[in-house]
Amino acid sequence: MKHRRAETVLVGDSVVMAIVAESPATIEAIAPRRSLLKRRSPGRARGERPVAANVDQVVVVGAALMPAWDPYLIDRFIAVAEANGLPVAVVINKADLAPAAASLGVPYEQAGYQVLVTSARGGQGIDRLRELLEGRVSLFTGPTGVGKSSLLNQLVPGLRLRTAEVSPRSHAGRHTTVAAEMHPCVGGGFVVDTPGLRDVGLWGLSPGDVADAFPDVRRHGAACRFDDCRHREEPRCAVRDAVEAGTLAVSRYGSYRKMLDEAEVAARPWA
Repeated sequence: MKHRRAETVLVGDSVVMAIVAESPATIEAIAPRRSLLKRRSPGRARGERPVAANVDQVVVVGAALMPAWDPYLIDRFIAVAEANGLPVAVVINKADLAPAAASLGVPYEQAGYQVLVTSARGGQGIDRLRELLEGRVSLFTGPTGVGKSSLLNQLVPGLRLRTAEVSPRSHAGRHTTVAAEMHPCVGGGFVVDTPGLRDVGLWGLSPGDVADAFPDVRRHGAACRFDDCRHREEPRCAVRDAVEAGTLAVSRYGSYRKMLDEAEVAARPWA
């Protein structure tokens, strides 16, 4: 397929293979995909990078502490999954380091996402997470150093993925997963472990698509006075009213505003 410059084979693809006795097996074709997760290519280049195929859900993992919980970065990971039309669950890991870890999940429960609080070290929430993964192809993503590989080591006996402590100087995570890898789950299903990211690009989202990546903003926005309301300074904006009433989290609204600004800049033609 590489010689024919065909489509890239991704983690999660079902493929047709040719097996000839005493010769290396070769991939001849890729079966039709039911889903595709893409994100922006790294660097300044405008373009998309496919990450995985045939994913049923995206599990966005963050750490309650070490590194500190970053709502805006978590929201960006969620927005990428939403833009790809994939269901999302949010995992707050390292709960053993922060007694109030569950409070971090309130904005996401309010938005309609399933939230799990876990500790790879102490075992908290591992059974619930295992139930979430059973029978599905799930993709783990999130910032660097939040413990995705440690959770998978708890979920899949004998996996022994390499892990590393968070840098004591910068409090930032260290990369241990260098490429997307798929692992079978106990009880059926698969999980795709992806490299941790310190940032995630939103290339491909138009300004009009940003609200669609925030189902809680979209839900409140249905009651705005203007159909094309961007939820900034427009009169009778139901989204701003929801923020003031406490039914839409300030952090979620702030993330929406930042991503809308970014999408509008990206939509401008390059000089």
